[in-house]
Amino acid sequence: MEPDGWMIVGLDTNFYSIAGVQIHDGTLLGQPAAVRFTPVQWRWAYGDGASAKYGTPGSAWASHGILEFDPTPTSHVYATRGTYTITLTIDFRAEYQFAGQSWTRISGLLAVPANELVATVGDAKTVLVERDCAQNPGGPGC
Repeated sequence: MEPDGWMIVGLDTNFYSIAGVQIHDGTLLGQPAAVRFTPVQWRWAYGDGASAKYGTPGSAWASHGILEFDPTPTSHVYATRGTYTITLTIDFRAEYQFAGQSWTRISGLLAVPANELVATVGDAKTVLVERDCAQNPGGPGC
């Protein structure tokens, strides 16, 4: 999450996951076998009663080319101060491959919980910015 471990009431907090395709190889009945897990859905529970479901893991503010506290497709805004536990469940699609044959999809999704985040939301009376709010009304904290 960005910022890491803290949020400001009324400003966007950016949530994202680093999860990719995983392939586990082995041997079954003396033949090569593999299982491939592909993340397809990210389910966030923000700890304040709100939740969201996305088809993307999200990404850091820098990779979006935007400033801190700018909204992202996976950001969330907290309305009140407090300490919140944020949970993420990633749903994976599974496929298997046996003896060099093509991949075969396994029905259903595998829900895997990620590590929990605990973060504190506070108020900001001032924010250091390049320009004041009169010059940049859309700046953070304005």
